[in-house]
Amino acid sequence: MKREFVESMRCPFCRNRLGLTVGEEDAREVREGRLDCSCGRSFPVHKGIPDFIDPTDETLAREVAGWIQLAGNLDEGLVPVMTALPQYPHPPWPHVAPDFFQIFEHLSFAGQNVVDIGAGRTWSSRFLKKLGLAKEVVAVDVLTTRFLGLETADIFFEADGMQFERVRGDIHRLPLHDNWADAVFSCAAIHHSGDLDSLFAEVFRVLGPGGAFVFISEPVKMESIPGNRPNNIETELGINEHFYSYREYKEALERAGFVFHRMVPRSLGYRMLYADPELVHDAPGPIQRFSMTPRGRKGLDLLLRNRFAGPWLYRKWSLPLSGIAQKPRPA
Repeated sequence: MKREFVESMRCPFCRNRLGLTVGEEDAREVREGRLDCSCGRSFPVHKGIPDFIDPTDETLAREVAGWIQLAGNLDEGLVPVMTALPQYPHPPWPHVAPDFFQIFEHLSFAGQNVVDIGAGRTWSSRFLKKLGLAKEVVAVDVLTTRFLGLETADIFFEADGMQFERVRGDIHRLPLHDNWADAVFSCAAIHHSGDLDSLFAEVFRVLGPGGAFVFISEPVKMESIPGNRPNNIETELGINEHFYSYREYKEALERAGFVFHRMVPRSLGYRMLYADPELVHDAPGPIQRFSMTPRGRKGLDLLLRNRFAGPWLYRKWSLPLSGIAQKPRPA
């Protein structure tokens, strides 16, 4: 954390300003220290990462433990894998990479303040800073473990000779002042929230007027699937996995005040061409037949872009969702 970044931060519990005590600092950032708030709370800074997690939040504690257990053994042999992300030739990365790089065709991040929520290993923060030329990037996640969470950024700092901010915190309580961000980004992180209204309201708060909330690779359930909690290994381990419909995403964004625009995920063309069984199996019958021909795949792309046919397909088919939600400017 750079010294000057404390001016952009606020206590996530009372929104007051914070005071910084430096314990250790290198040429790049404050590596050890403490942030103090007048409300009486103190937040440690460790390995350059301020920690705003509520130590009494048992739900987040279970999630962190679940991710660490699921990841298993992590060692320095993973450095080449981290530096290759998201262009790594094993699932899910061939689906994530085209959808991620697609965002640079829709938005310019140059000179902007960007928040990357659910940033995990921070590969996306790296590219928002390096390729997107953002002025400031803040990666937010509950995980700090190297090769799994925010500490992974140290690999990119050394490789690229750069720095971006990292914050350990709850994405429903961002330690940033109102209207700080020009853009908020998320890659497959929204569905880890159990409260879309709270999350989107917080994103709306930190965005300035005209700011954009862009997200990719969100799993979406067809509306015939009941409930919002999948039965999988992640939920068994205490990870906050949820499965929302297109309507639930769209209506929650609109309740928060956003104007929402869908993007057609670029990965769909690849997944239909190679008949990805996870995607094609649940497709409506005619779509499965269309996917066998180039003309059919082009027709599917046109249907997904249509304001009426696109939402209908999302009701009938579990598709990944990418989109841009705009915070309106005052009239």
